[in-house]
This record gives sequence, structure tokens and C-alpha cells, in this order.
Amino acid sequence: MPIFVVALSWLFPEHELWAHFSQNLLPGLISSTSILLIGVGVGVTLLGTILAYLVVMVEFPGRKWLEWALFLPFAIPAYVLAFVYLGVFDYSGYAQVWMRESLGVPGFDIRAGSWAIILTFVLVFYPYVYMMTRASFKRQKINLIEAGKLLGASPLKVFFKISLPLARPAAAAGLLVTVMETLADFGVVSLFNYDTFTTAIYSAWGDFRSIEVAAQLASLLVLAAFFLIYFEKKARGQAKYYSANVSNTKPYQAKGLAGWLITLFVLGVFMLSFAMPMLQLLIWGWESVGEEWSAKYIGLITSTSVLTISAAFITVGIATVLALPGRCKQDSLWLKGVIRLATLGYALPGSVMAVGLLYGINQISAISMYFSGESINHIIFGSIFLLLFAYVSRFMAIAYNSIEASAQQIKPVFTQSARLLGATRLRLIWQVYLPMMTPGILAGGLLVAVDVMKELPATYLLRPFGWDTLAIQVYELSAEGLYERAAIPALIMVVFGSILMLIFQGLDKKTSKTS
Repeated sequence: MPIFVVALSWLFPEHELWAHFSQNLLPGLISSTSILLIGVGVGVTLLGTILAYLVVMVEFPGRKWLEWALFLPFAIPAYVLAFVYLGVFDYSGYAQVWMRESLGVPGFDIRAGSWAIILTFVLVFYPYVYMMTRASFKRQKINLIEAGKLLGASPLKVFFKISLPLARPAAAAGLLVTVMETLADFGVVSLFNYDTFTTAIYSAWGDFRSIEVAAQLASLLVLAAFFLIYFEKKARGQAKYYSANVSNTKPYQAKGLAGWLITLFVLGVFMLSFAMPMLQLLIWGWESVGEEWSAKYIGLITSTSVLTISAAFITVGIATVLALPGRCKQDSLWLKGVIRLATLGYALPGSVMAVGLLYGINQISAISMYFSGESINHIIFGSIFLLLFAYVSRFMAIAYNSIEASAQQIKPVFTQSARLLGATRLRLIWQVYLPMMTPGILAGGLLVAVDVMKELPATYLLRPFGWDTLAIQVYELSAEGLYERAAIPALIMVVFGSILMLIFQGLDKKTSKTS
């Protein structure tokens, strides 16, 4: 519906306002958004792939705990890392003050140009590529890699000629998710005063009070998102990438100075993306807890928990039904197409989802007003239902992909044996499918919960009156430059997110051992 609605917005153009946007703002938006996407895309691909290869294929000091520690930046929302680095490295931040007073280094504007915002996104989003390419490296056929070693190929040549080509689909999938998240971001770009299509949508909605122009800008964002999806699939072409369930290859032994240099590199990434920001949040939180903490945080935690748990349960429930094995799903192209459509919401940035829903309900209300004389805006606008609908629609793909991966591992012999023993469809689901799909269900639920807790654009536009969340509190305080006070809600989010990610890592580790 949001896609259909934002496309329909072109039937009601506001010529003067759109002329202003297209002549004065659109060229700059296209340029700045393109630079951001290219920079972040190149950065996360290089960093995520290199880190994944090192922790899987190379033995170095600290490899085992660093392999799992590199997942933890998932728990930090991008806008939290942004305000931490702004608070530390802005002109008035203590890092720049120390550099000017002690080293005589002239000050600089961290918001100037695009390098700082690109670095922030890379440090936050590299785990998408890291997670997927790491899984791909672990599944690669041992005989290909061992053959390369026996032929005398160096580790670098094995990486470029064998491991990297086989991991290309995983890296491309992680890159696509990263670019979509960057395209959808509102918190980081607004904190850095960096103009993109997302900030323009909010400007059209908030400053110019034109939902039509906001929807039209959103439609351009949708076109960009679907172009990225098409480009990734087109680039992959008809190539096939096979792997086998065999034992892992023996890692290269990085001894002496080489091993410690690798450890220093991997540890440095972990420090910059998680440990140092977490330490800074703890320092700020300790200094401001007496001033900032109050009874309102009970409400913020409650509202965030209710939305997160409700959205996770609803999303996982629907995704489980869609992913259940069944003959009709295997044979029906129509049903496959419907499921594919149901998971397209992740291609929509949160701002587009919100604007599409608001604009659609506004048009439905106008029709209702015309025929019955009554508006429905007061019933749906600002309701929990609308916000949960946006969450479920947007994050369905995450839950479905995780659960379907578990469902595909159920061998047909289990279903056939249960049928021969007279099991009904309901009993087959309850006693065979659900127990075997449990790891995927739990993993999907945890990932959805983390994303819902961090989600900002849709929550900012659709939240009910009085239903501020921790994410809203972090953004509003950091947007005013109150970084010390923003550390309190940010710490709560990061702690809960870290716990969820550690549980997810445990499930992933258990599943890997089982397989």
C-alpha cells in the first residue's frame, strides 16, 4: 500500500513547491546521497569481507573471542555512534581541545564534507557484510582451498581466486542491506547536518506542510531502492555458487609479528565501533545520571518494550506461517509471488513507509468524509496499530529469511514418515516443523527486536501521542547537543541490544555445531 500510495501522489502535484525543490534542492540531494551510498558501500564491503576472512581462515591471537565481539556493533544504533563521535571530536569536544592545546593542531569541522559521516556508517553497518560473508567462508568447500594450497598459492592468492569469488553473493547481500539502511537513515544525517532524500522528506512534511511533496520525494527513494535490488540481481546474472557441508579448512597460522598486527587491526575495529563508544557512554552516563534520570524513564522503557515485544511476536508469527513447508507452497507460483511481495517492505525506508501510510489513510479518510460525512483520521492517526503495522511490514523480510532458512533444512523424509504414521497437518506442524524451525524462529525474533528497538524514522512520524521511546529520547537530546544526557537512554538501548545479540550469537554457534 505505501508503494502504491506514494506513486499516486504524482496525480496531485504542487507545482510551485515542487519547482522549488527540483530546481534548488534536488541536484544537491542526488549528489550528496550518491556520494554517501558509494562511500559507505565500498567501506563496508572491504572492511566486512576482510574481517570475516581473517576470523575464519587465519589463526591469530584472540581470534575466537574477537570473532564474536565483532557482532556487537549491531547493538549500537547508528545515531548513537554519531552523537558519541560528535561529542568527542566536534570543535568543542575534548579531543579537539586537547589537540589544539597540547599538539598545536588547528581545529577542524567534523561535519564538513562527507568523510566523518561515511566512517560512522561503515563502523555501524560493517557487521551486515561481516555476518553474511563469515557464514559463506565457513561453508566453502575444503577441497578447493586445499587444492590451492597444494599448488603453492599464497594466502592472498587463495583469497582473491577462490574464497572471495565464492563469497560474492553473501557480500553482495550484506552490501545491499547496508545501502538500504544508509538510504533509509534519518538520525545520523540530521545530526551531521548532511542533506539526503530522507531529510528532504521530513523537510517537506514538517517545514512546508506538504504531504504530497513528501510522498513524491519518497517515491524517488523507492525507485532508488528497487534500482539497487535490480542492479544487484543483474550483476549476479546466472552465475551459480555451490558449497558443501564438509569440515572446515585448517586456518593459516599467522605467527609472530604478522599475527599480532592482525590482532591489532581487528581489535582496533572493535574498539572504534563498540568498546570506545560504550566507554564514552558510561562516562557521560555516570556524570549525568543524577540530573537526567527520573520517573519518565520507566515510561520510556515500558513503551519501547511494549512496541518491541509486540512487533517481534507479530512479525515472527506471520513469518512462521509463511515459511512453513508445504506442498501447495512448493507448487504454487502465485503463492510464492504473494510471499515475495509480503517481504518487500524491507526495501522501503522507514520514512517512506510512514509517509505512505499517512498519505494513504488521509486519502481513505477523504473518501469516507465524502460519502459518510465522517473522518477516520482520529481513529487511525497516532495509533499503536499503525506503528505496529509499519514495523511488521518493514521487518517481515528479516524474520522470514531466518525462519525459511531453518525450514529448508527439514528433510522430506521427516514429513513422509509422519504422514505414513497418520499425523495430521496440525500435528505435523506442532511436533515436527516448529521444533526443527525453532532456531530460525528465535534468531529472527531477536533480529527483529533489535531493529524495532533502534528504529527512528517511522517511530518519529507515526508514534502515538505520549508514546515516546528510548530512540526518540536519544535523538531529541542529541539533536540539541545534550550528549551527556542522551547517554542515559542510549546506554539502556545498547545494553538491551547487546544482550539480544549475545543470545543470537549463542544460537548461531549452537546451530553451526549442529550442522
